[in-house]
Amino acid sequence: MIFRVLVILILFVNALKSQNFSQKIFPGDPKQGAYFGRFVAQNDDYMVISAYKDFGKASSSGSLYFFQNKNGQYTQTQKIFPEDGTVEQFFGYSIGINNDWIITGAHHDSSKGASSGAAYILKNVNTNEWRISQKLVPDDLSEADEFGKKVDLYGQFAVSSSYLDDDFGINSGSVYIFKLDSSGYWHKFSKIYASTPAKYSQFGLSVDLFKDKLIAGAPFEGDKEFGSAYIFEFINNKWIETAKLMPEGLNEFDQFGITVKINEDFAFVSSIKDDDLGENSGAVYVFKKRQTGWKYSQKLKAPDGAKGDGFGIDIELSDSIAIIGSYFDDDKGQNSGSIYFFQLKNNKWSFQKKITADDGEESDAFGSSISLKGDNLLVGAYSDSDEGFLAGSAYVFSLKKTLNTKIITGRTRVFPSIVYNLLTIESNYSKYQIKIYDIKGRIYKNIFSNKNNIIFSVEELPKGLYFISLESKKHHETFKIVKF
Repeated sequence: MIFRVLVILILFVNALKSQNFSQKIFPGDPKQGAYFGRFVAQNDDYMVISAYKDFGKASSSGSLYFFQNKNGQYTQTQKIFPEDGTVEQFFGYSIGINNDWIITGAHHDSSKGASSGAAYILKNVNTNEWRISQKLVPDDLSEADEFGKKVDLYGQFAVSSSYLDDDFGINSGSVYIFKLDSSGYWHKFSKIYASTPAKYSQFGLSVDLFKDKLIAGAPFEGDKEFGSAYIFEFINNKWIETAKLMPEGLNEFDQFGITVKINEDFAFVSSIKDDDLGENSGAVYVFKKRQTGWKYSQKLKAPDGAKGDGFGIDIELSDSIAIIGSYFDDDKGQNSGSIYFFQLKNNKWSFQKKITADDGEESDAFGSSISLKGDNLLVGAYSDSDEGFLAGSAYVFSLKKTLNTKIITGRTRVFPSIVYNLLTIESNYSKYQIKIYDIKGRIYKNIFSNKNNIIFSVEELPKGLYFISLESKKHHETFKIVKF
């Protein structure tokens, strides 16, 4: 008997050693059908995982779970759901996080009619506590608009789509933009539409926000659902459409624009119903920003893609790494899921590696959601049934160990360069000093920070040109901004 127990223990330890992930995360109160892991996000301190069908306040009202790194393992610190939650409100459907702010959708909220939708803003009020600070419900919402279906947040702007808005025809779609003021309140800044709005396009079914750039997909545009995507940029205090993306070679029902992602130089747009490698195998189109605008660069496909894989269901992007989910890949069983890594070399994205969860099983949908922050890679598997049928899970990986390569984390960013009130600084340095001074060398602000990302007000500065000095123990950088 002792020998049998010893053998079992040895096998268990060896299994743990062979796992390619560093941690598998479950909620403290797993429930069948909660879909924990359908959406994931993270900042420097927290991992946020949604279970939009969880019984938070009512059946399928939805919840968000917060996890913090303690001694190398992520531990649940909070579970949040709105007190006004209702049956099938779907709170937690889509998450955007930046520094101490989160936006999440509840597209079946019925404040303005059945499924008119809502979005919630959460704030980190101290080191260990997040609270709902605001509920966004625009006055012009109508029944079945489904505002809050997709959301994102970056710097002083937050976006929430209303993809079934009927302003330009049935389900033509729209995107609302909100701006953070100096008092901590998010107010409606503008509402944008596609330059070629049309019924059934579902503009805003996907959105992504990066600095002064916003991309929104309209995957059902066209009689045959070819799809399209639109890029907007913040210019002269307005969000202006600067590009419509619709590459040659699209086929009927490709639904180009179902997922979008953008950074300073590249835009990624998926077509999960692309049929190049089999029906609905999926593909991702890459566009590069050039002096003449956004131009098609290449088309990415899974090297082993097959029918029904859904390659492109989610995309995560850093300066030099792109990670693409293929949630219905069958390597570990039907619809078990996988993710693919592509690396930027000489302005081309090249396939590097594919991984599945070592304990993956049929119908897990691993890769349905992806979030990367530094070395921490978080991947959702919302149909995992380890803790109950379709209860869900999420996996934590070390990017460095997974790719066995040096992590390129990017450069310091200061934005917007033309600022009205709030300035954002993103840096790889953990401790640094910030000085803001004018052309005569007069210092207006002197800030010490121990966070990679900070947002602060410069509203009190007189209009004009300023320099920002950022200095750490071993590095010094200088940037220019114009205060308006």
